[in-house]
Parts: sequence; C-alpha cells; structure tokens
Amino acid sequence: MQYTQYGYMWPPRPEDAIPTSMLGFYEKQGWVGQIKKNGTCTVVFAEKDVTFKTRHNDDHKAWAPKADHIEFFKTLADGQWCVFEAELLHSKGGGIKDTFYIFDILVWQGENLVGTTFAERQEMLFEIFPDRVDGGDHWKLTDRIWLAKPIFKDFLQVWEGLTAHEDEGIVLKNPNAKLKLCNKQNANKGWQIKCRRPHKNYSF
Repeated sequence: MQYTQYGYMWPPRPEDAIPTSMLGFYEKQGWVGQIKKNGTCTVVFAEKDVTFKTRHNDDHKAWAPKADHIEFFKTLADGQWCVFEAELLHSKGGGIKDTFYIFDILVWQGENLVGTTFAERQEMLFEIFPDRVDGGDHWKLTDRIWLAKPIFKDFLQVWEGLTAHEDEGIVLKNPNAKLKLCNKQNANKGWQIKCRRPHKNYSF
C-alpha cells in the first residue's frame, strides 16, 4: 500500500496496563519489550517538508522543531514519505530537552507498512540506522535522536532497574502482530500492553 500524500496516522500505543506479576507470562509468550520514556508521543511525517504531530493530531504547543531535527528526517525521506513514531523528551522534566526517542516506523519511503509485523518493522529500523551508537538503554543516532532498544528477556529485572527520571516503565509488544490501518485512535492497541513504575505523575 502506497502513502503518497499527507494524512494523519494514529500512532500505535498501549491502553491496558498489567502488574509486574504478569511480566513473566508475557516473556514466556515471546513478547518483546521497550522502555517507555516520559515524553510526548509524536508522529513525524517527512517528505520534502517535515511535520511533527502529537498523538492527538495537534501541533506541539510547548516545543518547536530545531533545524537539525528537520534535516535529519528530511534526509531520510529523500523526497518520499516516511512516518516515524517517537517520544519527544522535552517538557516533562528530567532535564532532557529537544530529544526524540524513536520506537516504531509506520511508512518507509512511500510504502505504508500496514500488514507488517512489529518484528519486521524493528528490523527495518535497524537497517535504516546501521551506524547507531550504544547509549545504554537506547541507541544514539545523533545526540538528540535516539532509537529504542528491544528487550527480549528478564522483563522484571529490567523494570526493577529503571531509575532514570525519564523512564516511565516498560511497554510489551507482540512481535508477530501485524500493523493495522492507523485510521483510528485505538486501532493497534491489541498487540501491546504497558507496565509502569508507580509515580504520581505517570499517567500513560
């Protein structure tokens, strides 16, 4: 399926939460984890220009894109549409500013990735960004653009080791689940689930 002109895509995100006692169950089922950062879920639409939208299809009110962000995504697109899903770390505390944490891709160079599995899209991201630098719990693509690392085992141990202010918890995803059309807000909630750290300000 081709993506040839701008149209908002609702970002896949979990709505249901589980207690830590269920992390082992999903690990045995072969699910994959990613650390959830405390940011603003953002969909990045890149072609000749770059558009940054929140998960509510709004423009950012407390942040404006920097030239290096625009150039990074525009260069990737090379004149063909690309759509990435990321957390913008900027206005929710912790001291990190103007930083994108990419964790999924929805369109790559004009191809809508509906029907691809989460595992396939993760492999695609690794191929798109071969020069990633180890940043601990993520890869650094630039100083202000990061890529989420997959977590394949020891979910509870990883969750218990989360200490950074920007770490909200873990999101677990079925690697074999296929991306559905992103035309509804909850279209893709069925193949992912969240386990969050207890904190009065964490509402994801």
